[in-house]
Amino acid sequence: MPIYERLDELIADQVNFTVAYCDLDNFKPYNDVYGYFEGDKVIKLIAGILRENSQHAGDFIGHVGGDDFIIIFIRTGWQVSCQRILDSFALRIPALYTDNDRSQGGIYAQSREGVEQFYPIMTLSIGIVTPDVKRFVSHHDVSHMASHAKHSAKQIKGNSLFIERRIL
Repeated sequence: MPIYERLDELIADQVNFTVAYCDLDNFKPYNDVYGYFEGDKVIKLIAGILRENSQHAGDFIGHVGGDDFIIIFIRTGWQVSCQRILDSFALRIPALYTDNDRSQGGIYAQSREGVEQFYPIMTLSIGIVTPDVKRFVSHHDVSHMASHAKHSAKQIKGNSLFIERRIL
C-alpha cells in the first residue's frame, strides 16, 4: 500500500512526521438509509476536505478503505489543518441529509444487531500520533499507534481531535 510505503520511507530517512487517522462516525447507518450512491458522496466530500486542508509539500493523504483516511504531515501546523478539516466537515455534512433528518438531528436506522435506533448526524474523529522515528522499525508500529489514537478520538462525542501525548 502507498500509505505503508510512505511511512517506511519516512522512518528509514529519519524524517519526523505526524499521522492523522480520520474516521467518520455513524457512516454505516447513513449508508444503510440513504444508499451507496449517497454514501459515496460522503466519501468524496471527506476526501475533498482533506485535500483542501493538506496541500503543503510533503503532506500525504491515503484512503485506508471504507470511511477511514490517513494524513501524514511532515510539517508543523498540522493542528490548524486538522481543526479546519473538522470545522469544514461539520459545516458541510448536514447538506447531505434531508430537511427532516437535519431538523431531528439525525436518522433512525437498524443497528448491527437489527434494532432500530437513532443515529446523530455524522461527525468526524481524528486520532493523532507523532512517533519517534528513532524507535520505530516499520509502518506496522505506526499503524498500531494510529489505530489506538483513532479509537480514543471516537470515544469523544461529536467532531473530535484526540492527540496522543505519550512518547511512543
